[in-house]
Amino acid sequence: MRVLEVGKRIRHVRESLGLTQAEFARRLGVTRISVARYEAGQVPNLSLLRHVARLGTVDLGWILEEEPSEGAPRHQPAVHRQDVPDTFQDLVAFLRRETARLARLPRHYRRRYEERLRELLKRMQRDLEDYRGLLEGRRSSSNKTKAKPTSRR
Repeated sequence: MRVLEVGKRIRHVRESLGLTQAEFARRLGVTRISVARYEAGQVPNLSLLRHVARLGTVDLGWILEEEPSEGAPRHQPAVHRQDVPDTFQDLVAFLRRETARLARLPRHYRRRYEERLRELLKRMQRDLEDYRGLLEGRRSSSNKTKAKPTSRR
């Protein structure tokens, strides 16, 4: 394991998520300085490396050795911020603001809020999947050759 390479792969995960070092640090529960150190080659503890792997949807083996372990999820191609539609970026910005507000709520309200958020997320996923299917159905039906109109006598 080459520590500088581990740092580069941690930075790659952060950048593929479109996060600053401070945002990534918040997600990991560490300081921004710690993230900077990890990216410079200081290898974090194993549980933190696992958390980085989960966030980046990469295999822990890829972070450590650039070779995924047998049967583990492979590294997915990076999605760059400029490739993400504005509406998605707006949603992420909204959720970040809400996360800060949520932290100030009492625990029992926070639980209720999170339950409601889960319900809304499930509904949104179903609706968008249905809508995508509808659009894909239209696209495939418009690609089919149309029958010639029959002439009337």
